[in-house]
Formats: sequence, structure tokens, C-alpha cells
Amino acid sequence: MVEGFSFYAVAEISTTMKKKKRNIKRTAIVWTMLTGCALATPLAAKTADSTYVMPQHSVFVEIGGVTGLIGLNYDMRLKKNSPWGFRTGVSYAFDSEELMTYTDTKEHLWGFGTELNYLLGGRRNHLELGLGNKLWVIKYDQRGAYYNDPSSYFIYRHTWARDMIYLNIGYRHEALHGFQFRCGVTPMIHVTNDWLWADGSTCHKGDILFAPYVSFGWAF
Repeated sequence: MVEGFSFYAVAEISTTMKKKKRNIKRTAIVWTMLTGCALATPLAAKTADSTYVMPQHSVFVEIGGVTGLIGLNYDMRLKKNSPWGFRTGVSYAFDSEELMTYTDTKEHLWGFGTELNYLLGGRRNHLELGLGNKLWVIKYDQRGAYYNDPSSYFIYRHTWARDMIYLNIGYRHEALHGFQFRCGVTPMIHVTNDWLWADGSTCHKGDILFAPYVSFGWAF
């Protein structure tokens, strides 16, 4: 009986060891597959990223912001796939005001700007940060008569050249080669001498202005 018991016990132990070996093999196969997937995923992502080329140029129309009213701009990356870029553009703004003193004021503003910018984020969606300079040529035209008195009729014209330093903080979306959308806010500081707004108020040196913007363009 003891010998029989020993035989069955040994047989049972042998069977148990075989099952454990099969389980160990299965576990090893599963871990190998999981490890392979884990290694393959970033490798595949890296391969996909390596085929992506950021659009190096874009042309866009901006409304508001540093343009005042509307502007046409060109933006380029400093080198292939670089987050650093350069922007330049021209803009136009217009303002008019009829005062209680029976005067009519019109103001035309032509602008030329340059900016160094940096893009943070993924392929198509970026946080856009920029530092730029905006030169304005302002033509001021005021005419009228004080309290509608014809004898006091006057014409006052003046042209100023003024400069602003600004920051660009916004969101940029662009397709691989195609539509581009931007929006954000532009804080500006006036760094030159005073000039007049159309409503008669004065823009002083050191004044800080904030202007939201939106733009649409084409990246290529």
C-alpha cells in the first residue's frame, strides 16, 4: 500500500509539474507579446512622426489684434520642422468720430509689422507665442465749426509715425498642407510720443492696449 501510494503520489506530482511548465510557457508567451506591443507602439509613433513635415510657410488674413482692423501676413519657419518662426505683414485700420462741437474726424492707420514666434504642441494644434514690433503711419483729418458757427470753420490735418511693441498669445491650427486657423489676444505697449484717436482722446507713451484677433489662411 505504501508503494502504491508512492507511485500515485509521484504520478500526481509529475502531472502537476507538467501543468506548471505549460502555464509558465503560456505566461512567458503572453509577456513577450505584451512587451513586443509596448516596444512597437512608440516605435510606430516615432516612424509616423518622422514622416511628418511641418508646413514651412503660411499666408493669412488677420482681423483685429495688432492689425487694428485687417491685415495680410506671411509666416515662415526658420528651418524645416523648426518651432521658431518669423512673421511680417501689412495692415490697415480706420476710425471716424463726429463730436458734439460739430466736427468730423477721420483717421487712417497703415501698419507694417515684424514678429519672432514660437510654436508649442502637436502636429496640427499649437500654442503660439510671439514678440513683435508694429510701425504705424497715422493720418489724422479733422474739420468742422465750433457749435455750428460758420465763421469758426477749420481744417486740422496731421500725420504721425508711431511704434508699438507687442506680444502674441494664441492658438494655431493648421492642416499638413492646407487650411490654417488662428485666434488669440495681443497685448501692446505704445513706446513713442503721443498721438490722437479719432474721438479726441490721446494715446500716451507707455499706454497698454489689449486686442483679440482671429485669422484664416493657407499653410504650405
